Amino acid sequence: MPTSGSYNWTLNRDQVITGALRKLAVLPSGGTPSTNQLSDATEALNALVKAFQADGMPLWAVTHYDFTTTAGTNSYTIGIGQTLNTVAPLKVFQAFYTLENGNNIPMNVYNRYDFNMLPQSPSYEGNPVNLYYQPLVDTGTITLWPSPSTSTTTITIHYQRPYQDMDSASDAFDFPAYWMQALIFNLAWTLSPEYGIPPVDRDKLAAEAKYWKQEALSYGSEEGSLFFQPDLRR
Repeated sequence: MPTSGSYNWTLNRDQVITGALRKLAVLPSGGTPSTNQLSDATEALNALVKAFQADGMPLWAVTHYDFTTTAGTNSYTIGIGQTLNTVAPLKVFQAFYTLENGNNIPMNVYNRYDFNMLPQSPSYEGNPVNLYYQPLVDTGTITLWPSPSTSTTTITIHYQRPYQDMDSASDAFDFPAYWMQALIFNLAWTLSPEYGIPPVDRDKLAAEAKYWKQEALSYGSEEGSLFFQPDLRR
């Protein structure tokens, strides 16, 4: 018997909502959510998707962005409509600058404390070797040390982007297909108080939601070596 040869199965927004309502026994098999049920569940679903951003850096939501420095400018606002016009990163975890000969020079991505401990003011000019990223509500700020001495330096950041919103009924999820069970069961658990599901049943649903989420999380992280060494810079 031949296989399908197809690999693109997934669910859209309303299919996940319908699946979650079936898990709650709110809908029978083949049932259709009402307008109010869809509206309420869409609100809960988008909140759930945003909450999932706190779980780390999944492979499919890691991307990069290149920008050119301005001589003497050490701070750049990033976000839609900002100086660096792209969706604001959640976390920046790698950066490098590119020399005119094409060689890439790694940069240190510091937290606020370590960046503030650098010995000279950011107004000092040279090749930017350190970077600090501060995420804000809808934008973020990238600060370089030292300030770039030229307007020809290209900096590349690798970062975790936000998950896309679920606005329309037919929207596909910004998640791989192996996340569909996690989305269905976690949405069902999120909605369960609104439909009067007894606490004991909600606890069972919470355990299933946690199981499917852990299954998805266990697969979506990058594999690689981890090295520890003392920080001898100071």
